Amino acid sequence: MNDYRKLMEQIGVPKELESRVLSAARRQAALRTAPRRSGRLLRGAVCAACALALVLGTVRLAPREGAAPGAALDYAFGLTAYAAETGETVLPNANGALALTSGTGIASEETGHYTGCLFQVTGEGIETVSLSVDRGGLYRSETRTGLTDEEVRRLFQQQERGELVCDVYGEGENAPMNAEVMTALGAGVTERFDPEVRYGFWVPKYEADPDEDLRQAAWDSIDTFDGAKLTVTVTFADGGEQSKTYTLSTGRLRVEYGEDGTRTMLPQLAGDKESFVYGIYAVSETESRWLRWPVQDSRTVSLGNPYGTVNGRTHSGIDIPAVQGAVILAAADGTVAEVGFDGERGNYLVLDHGDGLETVYTACRDVTVEEGDTVRAGEMIGAVGSTGMSTGPHLHFEVRQDGQAQNPVAYFDSAIRDTLTAE
Repeated sequence: MNDYRKLMEQIGVPKELESRVLSAARRQAALRTAPRRSGRLLRGAVCAACALALVLGTVRLAPREGAAPGAALDYAFGLTAYAAETGETVLPNANGALALTSGTGIASEETGHYTGCLFQVTGEGIETVSLSVDRGGLYRSETRTGLTDEEVRRLFQQQERGELVCDVYGEGENAPMNAEVMTALGAGVTERFDPEVRYGFWVPKYEADPDEDLRQAAWDSIDTFDGAKLTVTVTFADGGEQSKTYTLSTGRLRVEYGEDGTRTMLPQLAGDKESFVYGIYAVSETESRWLRWPVQDSRTVSLGNPYGTVNGRTHSGIDIPAVQGAVILAAADGTVAEVGFDGERGNYLVLDHGDGLETVYTACRDVTVEEGDTVRAGEMIGAVGSTGMSTGPHLHFEVRQDGQAQNPVAYFDSAIRDTLTAE
């Protein structure tokens, strides 16, 4: 197990947890005659501690293959992540990366682990949706609000019969009850499209020793999906059909908090004092773009200057420490768009990979290509140095989509991410 999986976690408790605790007495009174819940449910703070991330593949609205020239824009569909604790829908980034955290997962020894990783199918003109996963299973999740005591009692009766799992809570002592209701779907389902429906990843069998670390047990359960395939197929009102397959991997993602309170999941290493989530990383097999690692003989990422904004300072790339003179490689096929030197970046070059994607290499000892050259992925384009404002030999590596800086690690597949170490 490499350093990528050994870094520590700091994750806050969901805001609704306090209200759930305050309403516990009322809930118990209201449900005194309800059937006892079956199984040992691992809820609340436990699920918050194992907050999950789901990263979903690139989504682009485009004409369907085979559409007649000049025809109106055909229907298309995509996936979005659903952040259950805030009720927000999160769209993919430039390479299809999308993350969410959830404090609403439930683990039951009788009915399995409902991971809390939720996503929705989106699009216009969708008639039906079919989902399947070749490992583990799926579940449907919904929030029911304003429940009476009788409605809550019926929910627990359904749970007793094994028809669903629910987490019931209240907003205050005299407020109506609410519930997160989760229904296992097995390895696949086909049903009428409902834009409000949320789907999640479910592990049919969950066994946890009472004496073991429940957080680690949840992570081990999530690892069921490492290497799995998720296939989503939709049919449209015009009779058309589209299908997309996503490859899943599991691991830890760093959390970045914005000044406006927003939270972003980044597929990169987290330091000992940084927050991260253990999550499912899913990418489209046909739509995401992947890069080669740009430094030969070094798979280290510096944590001293990570991608993103820290203490008001923005770092638009990642730093890859390496020995002086280490070979710098082209991350993808492309054309050398710019070569130069300035006091901040030192010796640098920019590669244009088409469709608005560029990679930037700075602090180089020297550059071995010229503007206008065509390069292949993995070809030598320079050597690691410590020029410009660098304080030691390393490559500063950036990825830009349509001129906007992106998190570079989102552009490396799991085979590369799993080999990275932090320094």
